[in-house]
Amino acid sequence: MNYLRLLQNLKKDLNQGNSEFKTVKFFRKDIVSDWLWFSVLVQYYNNNNDNNNIENIISEIPREYASRPTIFKVIEDAVAKNFFEKKLDENDKRKYNLFPTQQTKDEFEEWAKVFKGF
Repeated sequence: MNYLRLLQNLKKDLNQGNSEFKTVKFFRKDIVSDWLWFSVLVQYYNNNNDNNNIENIISEIPREYASRPTIFKVIEDAVAKNFFEKKLDENDKRKYNLFPTQQTKDEFEEWAKVFKGF
């Protein structure tokens, strides 16, 4: 692994602020948004639709980073901006599931290309 190249790319990525990718910029703004973004994407790429309900995703975010109302605010902002889809669970009508939108998936995959080869 080329650690120097990885660090240089990470530093460049942080400095640029990912202005070319709206979804990446939105989710990289703070640690709570990052955790939420990663959690939803991990569920998506694992094809784990049984664990993508909002309560399961919230439980993955360390409590010292944010309160439940703060996490819900980030979720609602992401849904309003069409970065996440919030769908009623087919099996349990009390739960909602989160999915990345096509824009979120496409921009994440494009952004992640810079890390290929590390």
